[in-house]
Amino acid sequence: MAAGSEPALAQNAPLPVHVRATLAMATLVSADQTNRMGFDSLGFVGDLQLGYSLSPWLDVRVGGSGGGFGGTKGSGGLLQPQLGAAVAWPGSSLRPWFQLDVGAGFTGALLRPVMRLGVGLDFPVSDALTLAPVIGYWQLFQKDGPKYSTDARFAWFGVVLGWQPFSQRRSAPIRERVITRERFVRRELPPEEPEEIPTAPANTDPSPELLMLIESTLPSQQQEWLAPVLFAYDSDVLEAQGVAMLHEVALELQRRPQLKLLEIRGYADARGSQQYNLALSDRRAHAVLEWLVAHGIERERLTLAAQGSADLVESGAEESAHEQNRRVVFRVLKSENP
Repeated sequence: MAAGSEPALAQNAPLPVHVRATLAMATLVSADQTNRMGFDSLGFVGDLQLGYSLSPWLDVRVGGSGGGFGGTKGSGGLLQPQLGAAVAWPGSSLRPWFQLDVGAGFTGALLRPVMRLGVGLDFPVSDALTLAPVIGYWQLFQKDGPKYSTDARFAWFGVVLGWQPFSQRRSAPIRERVITRERFVRRELPPEEPEEIPTAPANTDPSPELLMLIESTLPSQQQEWLAPVLFAYDSDVLEAQGVAMLHEVALELQRRPQLKLLEIRGYADARGSQQYNLALSDRRAHAVLEWLVAHGIERERLTLAAQGSADLVESGAEESAHEQNRRVVFRVLKSENP
């Protein structure tokens, strides 16, 4: 569904930006600080970081950290602006990661280089929030010499709250969906209260529409499997309704290991050039494939096909017709008996 030869609207893509806040307890493990200087009690450290995801497995971050320790001979503190990076393991709802931060540590009148390491595991709380336990190691490097203490080293453990403010597009209006063999209809619900649905008579045969729906959900190389994922005009960004459909697809693939190969077939509406629509439908199919792989489906069970504006399910110049053609559908290409 293209507009001439212009690129897809960039403002539809979510920004890969996130904010992370850490609150932790720490204990010094360096001899000079615990024995000579007396910082022998638990301390508290925390940080606030702004991150940018370069890929699903690599983040870069900028922020600041601070902490303080008490002791029998006084108290000590640390303030640290820092740059860092984190490597994560994508592909499931639980996301393990390793981080490395470096910066300049201000402790009293001293300015020293600082390094921090951490290992954590993100648990999803909502679409935009994660919570992670974390454990790590922190070191402030001192100058070498008889008048200087050794490096300040401490272990720390705590929790990290992550927030991704642009994780989803603004929610679309609630829509009603009707599924048949030929098409997937989506229309706005009227503002007034829906009419009461009459009770069906008991012991009646299934309607032809119900039989068609049941048949269309069974794996077949000749027809589409489950319902399609629809896209906005000139966009390859997954919307909330499409994500809900992909959860169903992923669940069925996990339940049915005998489905060995699923084709993800992308389409565009009739507007735009053939070359542009092929590229746009390919990006839509790739977006669906990457979502399924990130949610535990083996990549070797998936294959792509870009169809452009071929095989329109609706004809006409109305937007209601165009929106049915902006879709990704699924076809089972290979299935074995359970």
